[in-house]
Amino acid sequence: MTLGTLDEIKRIISKRSEVPVEQLTHDTRLEDLGVGSLEVIEIVYDIEEKFGISVPIKPGESSLVLETETEGARSSVKLETIGDIARAVQSLVDAKSRR
Repeated sequence: MTLGTLDEIKRIISKRSEVPVEQLTHDTRLEDLGVGSLEVIEIVYDIEEKFGISVPIKPGESSLVLETETEGARSSVKLETIGDIARAVQSLVDAKSRR
């Protein structure tokens, strides 16, 4: 994960949660920010727009749950911290650039 990705994720989450970006760290949990399911959808939309990627999430969750499919098997990964989200976004951006 690049520092630029982490900073952008922090900026997006700050905007949607109304928590100053200076208070957000790599280990900050969305749950601790009081982010609900609507804010999660808005955060995902902002991330998709900013990075030009599609973030496959499990709908209706108040936390960010990334759905992945590998060799026909589906799995879900709960992204609890800002660092988790930044790593997942960087992985999606990297995968897109390899296509």
